[in-house]
Amino acid sequence: MILDRMVKWLLPRENRFFVYLNSIANNVEAASDIYAELRAAKGIDDFQRISAALRRKEHETDELCHLMYGELDKTFITPIDREDLHALTSALDEVLDVMDRCAAEIVLYKLQQVTEPMRELARVAQEAAHEIAKCVAVLPNLSNVDEIQVHVIHVNSLENEGDKIYRKGVESLFDTMIDPIELIRQKEILNGMEDGIDACEDVMDVIRSVVVKNG
Repeated sequence: MILDRMVKWLLPRENRFFVYLNSIANNVEAASDIYAELRAAKGIDDFQRISAALRRKEHETDELCHLMYGELDKTFITPIDREDLHALTSALDEVLDVMDRCAAEIVLYKLQQVTEPMRELARVAQEAAHEIAKCVAVLPNLSNVDEIQVHVIHVNSLENEGDKIYRKGVESLFDTMIDPIELIRQKEILNGMEDGIDACEDVMDVIRSVVVKNG
């Protein structure tokens, strides 16, 4: 992989971890923009295109994660705890995995169109992913606690917003949906989309722990 070769030649081993983390976070951010295209999607053709694009991003991110894990296996001294680097890599990967899974389920369940709560959950997830990318970019300078904390708090607020959208969406489903199959289909998709926002908060929980340990 070109990125891996460039990193190995240009940077000391201990700095490569932040390059990999930043690349993974950037992939998550880019994937969230694709995911947010669900908001304007018109039907199955759009859903399939979005799902395929997310699957490609998911594969790219898996490759980057494997590179990170390989570096961890080969490096004795790491810039922050090995366990934290592993946890953060895994948490970032999970965000993209959930977005990929949600788009795939929309195709699998043959959803005809996304609902307003789904559109709003996609928006919140996109905003949270952008905050994650900004925060990961700051991580090499852990003394910049205030800036990191701003991003952590913002994602926490977005997670709370996502919870409200999810609860209101489920309540509306049970109030208005007559077809039980459609109710189950839409509720499963809402569950998955909320999981994606929760996964963003999980990333920030790891970052918060890193800051506390290294503060």
